[in-house]
Amino acid sequence: MMIRLNDLYLCIQGEGCLAGTPMVLIRLHGCSVGCPFCDTKETWANDEENRVPDLHQAQADPSKWCEMEASDVAIAASEIRQGAKWALITGGEPADQDLHQLVACLNACGFLVAVETSGTATGHMGAGVHWVCVSPKLGMPGAKPVLPDVVNTANEIKMVVGKPEDVTKLEDLLERSSFKGTVCLQPMSTNPEATRFCISTCQRKGWRLSLQTHKWINER
Repeated sequence: MMIRLNDLYLCIQGEGCLAGTPMVLIRLHGCSVGCPFCDTKETWANDEENRVPDLHQAQADPSKWCEMEASDVAIAASEIRQGAKWALITGGEPADQDLHQLVACLNACGFLVAVETSGTATGHMGAGVHWVCVSPKLGMPGAKPVLPDVVNTANEIKMVVGKPEDVTKLEDLLERSSFKGTVCLQPMSTNPEATRFCISTCQRKGWRLSLQTHKWINER
């Protein structure tokens, strides 16, 4: 099973319920959701002109990507893990790819596996992932619906909030789902006004606040 891969590195998770946890971040390539505020837009297009032969060359330029066997991705993650127990599969939109073999290989290497997805694809479903964070991307230019089955099986919803209407969309999504996990609000781009609104909403609703703490400590 070949995996489209953009980057792989050791990090500290900066967002959501697992913030502060050492992880090997596995950034997959390709996404058609089209979020205007995305901070990894270079991972969107599966264009052949930016395809390179190996991970080393892909890591030299954020727009580059390579294909690797799932087992080789897991080995590469193991080689840099140090004390990290978790591997985080993100993107791009990681669930656009079939993640079953990658998760199995990571599990075989002793990793717990987390996935962060927009909720618009199902490649992680049934793969044995230990933690699923759905960051629902509602009404984005790609016009891809957030899938109820993905939302309902998530451990965590992490909603990026730039304005009050974003919370209204989230409340509507929750009303139409059977989600039982933790809801986190994350201010868009650490905007002060959005942060204040997220704080007051979390206090009112009993939700959690997610801050991009990796940016404070100058980590990716």
